[in-house]
Amino acid sequence: MRRIFIIATCALSSSGVWAQVVFNSVSVRTRDGQIQSYAIEQVDSITFDTIRSVQTNKWYHTLENPGIADYLRDFEYDPSDYTYHRLFDYRGEPYLDTRQDWPYGVTLGDTTYYNLIPDKTYTLLSSKDGVLAPVTIRTLGQIRMIRAEGVDNVRDLGGWPTASGKRIRYGMLYRGVEMNTMLMPLPQTARSAHCLTDNDKRIFIEELGIRAELDLRSLKEIPSNGISALGIDIVYANFNIVNGEISSTQNRAMLLSCFRFISEQVEAGNPIYIHCVWGADRTGMLCMLLEGLLGVGQSNLDKDYELSSFAGNTRYRYDSNYLNVIKKIVDLEGSTLQEKFRNCWRMIGATDAELDRFIEMMTD
Repeated sequence: MRRIFIIATCALSSSGVWAQVVFNSVSVRTRDGQIQSYAIEQVDSITFDTIRSVQTNKWYHTLENPGIADYLRDFEYDPSDYTYHRLFDYRGEPYLDTRQDWPYGVTLGDTTYYNLIPDKTYTLLSSKDGVLAPVTIRTLGQIRMIRAEGVDNVRDLGGWPTASGKRIRYGMLYRGVEMNTMLMPLPQTARSAHCLTDNDKRIFIEELGIRAELDLRSLKEIPSNGISALGIDIVYANFNIVNGEISSTQNRAMLLSCFRFISEQVEAGNPIYIHCVWGADRTGMLCMLLEGLLGVGQSNLDKDYELSSFAGNTRYRYDSNYLNVIKKIVDLEGSTLQEKFRNCWRMIGATDAELDRFIEMMTD
């Protein structure tokens, strides 16, 4: 289902144009007297271009670009069939953009706000012709993609629905590409970025509140010596894991160290940035293991893995390393997929008390 933009270009109180939210729908009347209603999930945004309007009306804004929004909601993957993917239905035209992983911003007058949290009410300032006015908006969507100039494929793990009916908590776990790099400069056609700008650092520290970094790269891939690219005040840990491998003793030890570091930081209230080089393979495996433990369904696990493709780093649900892990977990004991992931973490070495506490902290 395609999203609809509703735009009224005059103030509500002085024109024949108005938009009103009634329960779960939006009704719009134009100057010619025509009235049309839309279900709220169809509405991408409602905007007015005068200060009088923004002072008196709540706006609804989706934070997901259309390609990602439709990809998430149009279909469910069949967990018994890994012979196909549906990426190209959503990643290309008409959704092609310079950065397909970027979220929509919320533009109020002369100011655009990015990296807001979905499903939340904000009171923000709108600036138009030098006049400031408070505006109340409600953000829509589920996936919180992060807009940054120097790094890509960055997103919040929050928002995914779980088997318990809760959702993964926003604002604690972030995933993405490396923030500094040993790679040679990439051509523009690669459409991928690996070095923070000064403004990115401000976004990560001030807007996202990141206080810890979990680096999954090998030592030969790391240009710094045990210091976060965000600065010395960031808690830094490096555990190099092998993609697609959950059976070896060494990789289990690394995964357990990752889990305990993440749990400790969440307990301390420190949002964490998790990354490898591309933020897709090693990062994808660890995030899949965490999301499965929290109760995310198999189709959504597949989709989260494939979301890296919207940044140009194409990954498919039938990629051998990802599929290898999924198959091993599905073959474990457990009456539900979440129980199977729990047994996987037990096999890795986590205790029931640790697992229960992590689930409690990361779902709401």
